[in-house]
Amino acid sequence: MTLLNSIETLFPEFEKDNSLLPAGLEPEKQENTIILRSHIWRGEIIRRARLCELEIPGKFTAETLVIYPDWQTKTPVFGTEYITIANKKFFGAIDFHPLSQNEIYLKEHIDEYLYDFPSRTTELSKFYDLSTFFSNKFWIKKMDKDFHEEYIDWVDRYLERYRMALMAGEVSSNNYDFHVAYDKHMAENDPAHGILKSYFSEEFANFYVKEFLFNLSSK
Repeated sequence: MTLLNSIETLFPEFEKDNSLLPAGLEPEKQENTIILRSHIWRGEIIRRARLCELEIPGKFTAETLVIYPDWQTKTPVFGTEYITIANKKFFGAIDFHPLSQNEIYLKEHIDEYLYDFPSRTTELSKFYDLSTFFSNKFWIKKMDKDFHEEYIDWVDRYLERYRMALMAGEVSSNNYDFHVAYDKHMAENDPAHGILKSYFSEEFANFYVKEFLFNLSSK
């Protein structure tokens, strides 16, 4: 199973639409043995969902998924990734990214759906600023052996609850500014830029991160 399988199974109503890819980006980009696949969906209850699959044989693989709810709701953003480095180090992360750290918001939009999920055990991370856009239900794991099967199992559990949150979709004032702030924060801190720069070019890395991965980051 992969993140692509999970999306297609749990959200069959999402419509894949390559016309939403930024101009100049093909669904699959290949240079020598390096493959970069970009998937994008639209739907009635989401603003967009995007998935990136990067394969650099023997060195690095990554699959990253972000689902953005309609910005007329208070629903959190869903984000997850699984990274393999040289087939020796493995890293996975999953979260309902809250639009606010307000206690009432967290109780109503995080704890309500993930009340029986384990709470994170750390307040510090080398890769993430956990005080911003991360919840107390952030699932994170790193090991020296592959745990992808366990990771996908947890992704599906989170996605099942996220579907419930999307369907509930409490209408609120326009949360566009929160989505912009989320994209700006993630674009500035995402390690994908360095990887893409190393194997493609700095120009392409800037384009991919700002126009596809976090397409509101330039607003």
